[in-house]
Amino acid sequence: MNKFLPFFILLCVTTLFAQNKVVAYFPHWAQYAQFKPSDVRYHLVTEIRYGYLSPSGSELLFTDESDKENFLSLAKLAKNAGVKITVAIGGLGAEEAVKGVSPSDFAAAAKKFQKEYGVNSFEIDGGAIDAKDLPKLFSQAVALANAGFTVSIAVPGVESLASAASSADFSKIENFSLWFTDEASASDSRVKPNSNTTEVLKILSAFAKAGVPKNKLMPIVPFYGKTFYKAKGLGSSHEGVGSGNDGVLPYKDILDKFKDTVSYKVSFDEATRSEVAVGESETIVFNGIPSIKVIAEAVKENGYGGVATFDISGDRKEPIVSLLVTIGQVLRPEIDYKKKK
Repeated sequence: MNKFLPFFILLCVTTLFAQNKVVAYFPHWAQYAQFKPSDVRYHLVTEIRYGYLSPSGSELLFTDESDKENFLSLAKLAKNAGVKITVAIGGLGAEEAVKGVSPSDFAAAAKKFQKEYGVNSFEIDGGAIDAKDLPKLFSQAVALANAGFTVSIAVPGVESLASAASSADFSKIENFSLWFTDEASASDSRVKPNSNTTEVLKILSAFAKAGVPKNKLMPIVPFYGKTFYKAKGLGSSHEGVGSGNDGVLPYKDILDKFKDTVSYKVSFDEATRSEVAVGESETIVFNGIPSIKVIAEAVKENGYGGVATFDISGDRKEPIVSLLVTIGQVLRPEIDYKKKK
């Protein structure tokens, strides 16, 4: 037997699992949904991304200062569970704040934050960034990497950014995550999927063809849906938002609505590979087990980096209906997903 064969097999297996990441976002507003760091099922994820920090000159500030204790608890529990903790900087609505920070100030701010909180992994979220601003985002990320940090980038999952990313140097970037959330909006006259799985796979492929390393590409998918009052399904008109907080419902709350099977007719739309629930007074568009499984399988088959979820507080804990478990069974089959007693 070739003495190098066992090492080669181990290397292949390690590389495979390293690419199959399951990432969960923990936003600062989870506290208002009574979701705590102790509620996280750490064994189901490989990385937690806490959001958000706001850049201010050479400092990184908590967007919600009242959530600092939750962050400290989250970081401690993640470390104890052997789960990576990453802090996200920026996000939607913070585009100008992110753009206004020089690469050197970004690195200085990260060093201060690391010294105080012990975190050495960051994600820069460009929010609704334009293609022309992508080079600045990369220069900030490279500055962090050169300062010794692990750094990732998150941008909208729109095809127009693919060509802008094609000339970027990804050698120092851990992950390039694409947001595939909030496609559905009450400002549109017709109901669309909240996250169109068919488009997700098409756009991931476009970024890969543009030269973004597949093993660094990662889709960010929603654990919530959108509701539309008086709508009768995909493509139908509506009269504004339906139930939920401004028409937004976490996945776990959507499932609660389906307990009365007479109230909603749930179906899987083959064209968009997304879920639709039509009730007497509203339509709900969301991602359930079938669409999430399609994404996870495509990530595995194409060698993408993994799947990121937004956000972890929206999932159901029961393994049979959990979206995290659905992803994990595809990407990390070595984990025991049976319900813990």
